[in-house]
Amino acid sequence: MQSPHLRRISALCAARSLAYPLDMSALAVLLRLELHPHLGFLQRSRAV
Repeated sequence: MQSPHLRRISALCAARSLAYPLDMSALAVLLRLELHPHLGFLQRSRAV
């Protein structure tokens, strides 16, 4: 039988593993918006 503490840890790990890709994509979008004026030419060359 699992203790509530272990269940809470496993729930946190599951939430973190689900949130991690979302955090990374959100971070990438924020960085892209922040750096867009400076790195617009790099993004265009990368898209080709």
